[in-house]
Amino acid sequence: MEQSHVLQLTHEPLPIVRIGFIGLGNRGMATLRRYLAIDDIDIVALCDINSTHLAEANALLSQDGRYQPQIYDTANGWRTLCERKDIDLVYVCTDWLTHTPMACYAMEQGKHVAIEVPAATSVEECWQLVDTSERTRRHCMMLENCIYDFFELTTMNMAHQGVFGE
Repeated sequence: MEQSHVLQLTHEPLPIVRIGFIGLGNRGMATLRRYLAIDDIDIVALCDINSTHLAEANALLSQDGRYQPQIYDTANGWRTLCERKDIDLVYVCTDWLTHTPMACYAMEQGKHVAIEVPAATSVEECWQLVDTSERTRRHCMMLENCIYDFFELTTMNMAHQGVFGE
């Protein structure tokens, strides 16, 4: 089967986005807190091999009261999370070396994926993400937000003004 790019890939809007989190360390917990401010989501599952991270995340969600996530705490729990039929989006916030395999597996299971930086650690892994997204027709997004910080925007403006030459 010939693949086609995903540059204009669209899907029907989901009334409720059902999310599974893999990795709840520092950045994962910070993101989980931010997600609590978003309407029209359901946090369906949490996965981490560190029981302290899971306990903190579960306590936060219990305090909020809206979510009753399934907990996965084994080394391969992330696979079981990805295989669930009631998850639309998998958020990957683990160590760098597992981002690409986890994201590709999630897309293979029909899930859209949001990956913390870096999404990949080699050009080969970048192509694995692109090829998997094209083949499965699932969105795969690297969650980088510092491009809008002061330093980055200043540098971009300087480049547009020709400060650096050609």
